Amino acid sequence: MQTDTHDTILSIYDAVADDTLWPNVLQKLATRINAVGCIVFEWHTTLDSRQLVAPLASANYDLAAIETYIEKCYEHEVRDQDIFESHSLAQDQIDLIEDDVLAPGIAGLKQLPNVQTLQKLGILHRAAGLLNKDNTAVSRFSVQLADKRGRLTPEERARLTAILPHIAKALDLGRPAKQLALEHQSMLAAMDRLTIGVCILDTGGRVVLENEEFKRQRNAYPVFLKTQNGVLRLRKPDDQKHFAALLENVFNHGKFGARPRKEAISTSESSFLCVEVAPLNKVLDITSKVFGGFIVYSTDTSLPIHCNALPMQRAYGLTDAEMNLVDLIAEGLTNSQISERRERSVPTINTQVKSILAKTHCATRTQFVRLMMSFGANFLDS
Repeated sequence: MQTDTHDTILSIYDAVADDTLWPNVLQKLATRINAVGCIVFEWHTTLDSRQLVAPLASANYDLAAIETYIEKCYEHEVRDQDIFESHSLAQDQIDLIEDDVLAPGIAGLKQLPNVQTLQKLGILHRAAGLLNKDNTAVSRFSVQLADKRGRLTPEERARLTAILPHIAKALDLGRPAKQLALEHQSMLAAMDRLTIGVCILDTGGRVVLENEEFKRQRNAYPVFLKTQNGVLRLRKPDDQKHFAALLENVFNHGKFGARPRKEAISTSESSFLCVEVAPLNKVLDITSKVFGGFIVYSTDTSLPIHCNALPMQRAYGLTDAEMNLVDLIAEGLTNSQISERRERSVPTINTQVKSILAKTHCATRTQFVRLMMSFGANFLDS
């Protein structure tokens, strides 16, 4: 059981660097819990509308057929999504909400028009939950169960509980690869197009490959140390301890569940780097054999971050005045630089920034920038 879970988790993190692996990852997960399949939904929002889409699904599913289902049952599926969301937000950790919240009893559930449509496809029960409670528009996980069986058993729920935090982290870290995939480019082949630092380590923590941005950060900031035998380390003892734990055991990943950004290593305010790590078990761009290494992302939060701030304003109730500061933080300005731009005292800006951090549940300014990136950052050079 432990070995099976370990191997499943490793396959999940391989999708961080290769977005095309997700259908098979979700298919294996569905098979593991005796489900028909799994779908990851998202909301695409504008100022005056929102559209439900399903960018990822198990390999046995036809994405065009899911799109047809959403179009046909849109009103009822939106209702269900909103109900699942409201229950999922009641707790901070990742949890799956059973479909008994959708209607009173099985008879009531079977009267729902979208459930009737699903039954024609051999599906009755669903369970769903948010994998990212920082940004509820993304990573909305749903598992579908055959009409010939009941809801999830305690054993199946336990298996999902062990796996879903890792899916949450992998989806969060996989956004750069996803943007490159849209242009038919692989992560490792186009690393230098990314605005974030990327470093590939072997199983012993030695540097195998790094993009130009990661090299620049290594030279510009006293954060990373590359030893004589090529091992990457972090200079601060506490940062290195956290970093080493992530390299030592796959089960040390995903501990922050539905708030994966909190696993990032936020360096000091004078360094401006946000460091994240994921296992990289197989990577065909390097070897056809098991690689057993790691991928390291390092974001220089002193540089401008191009993101869609409006959903974040809605999610956290930020005022228009606070959003003015958010835009300046996204430019990479320090509090002192913001005070000059806004013609306000540094203590005033410090107070306002602290208010923003409190509202968004961020411990540091660097962590806040990492949160912003989950709301639609552009990771590619123009």
